[in-house]
Amino acid sequence: MRSPNDNATLELPGIKLPPVTKKRGRPALHADPAARQRAYMARNGIVPMTVQLPEALHAEFMTWLTSKGKKQSTVIAHLIRTQLLRKR
Repeated sequence: MRSPNDNATLELPGIKLPPVTKKRGRPALHADPAARQRAYMARNGIVPMTVQLPEALHAEFMTWLTSKGKKQSTVIAHLIRTQLLRKR
């Protein structure tokens, strides 16, 4: 029996092709994971920011994060909001 996308095999008389089945599940909203990430960032108003730290400070910060169970983004946002942008 020939598959639906086989173009090289000839058809035999009296044999019907199998029906083409649709893809199961919900249709995809985004073309790829990068498009999904862009939509998430646009929806939540997130702007990426790169920070360069000395290696020792980075290691100490990562140790502190793992001990507290927090995420980098939330800690940095909280520090900027409370320490840099506070009213004096």
